[in-house]
Amino acid sequence: MSPIEGERYRDGPAAEATPVPEAWAGASDEAGLVRQFRERLRLFALRRLRDSAAAEDVAQETLRRVVEACRAGRLRNQSALPSFLFQTAHHICLQHFRSSSREGRALLRLGGEDAQNRDPHPLTTLIGDEQRIAVREALKQLSPEDRELLRMMYYEEMDSGALAQSLGVTAGALRVRKHRVLARLATLLNSREI
Repeated sequence: MSPIEGERYRDGPAAEATPVPEAWAGASDEAGLVRQFRERLRLFALRRLRDSAAAEDVAQETLRRVVEACRAGRLRNQSALPSFLFQTAHHICLQHFRSSSREGRALLRLGGEDAQNRDPHPLTTLIGDEQRIAVREALKQLSPEDRELLRMMYYEEMDSGALAQSLGVTAGALRVRKHRVLARLATLLNSREI
């Protein structure tokens, strides 16, 4: 069943010979694909993630992966394109949940002073004492604003939209700031050669 009302497609060997329905004819070119599905994918992700910045990222990543799959010829049944798009978006949403949860827990463990008081976690076991010290030192070298941003995003797990609003910036500006802070942190860590 297609995730878009009124649209139907067939699966299986007989479907390969089926021409693309007129409703999807505009999606055969990449610009048409983006025009036709970008907003739908964004809304699809927004309902699941409840974060407009993350939903925009999911829509863009979905379109990138689907265009790449089409270019490589991995999509044999063009009439299954809507299903392929929304399944891809669904998987990216799941990846987003997993990775944001991991990032938050990892930063908490690496930056928190009480990390030794908790039960060992597989990530904690993999990261040696020297690396934890290096991360703490790198975090101390960041500006107080940058540390506060990381604390709110990963320790308090604040929603990006709410965080952007509380800081008085747009969601896009928050994404750029987060990217720059994480890049500075990575540079500090790389300069120490952990």
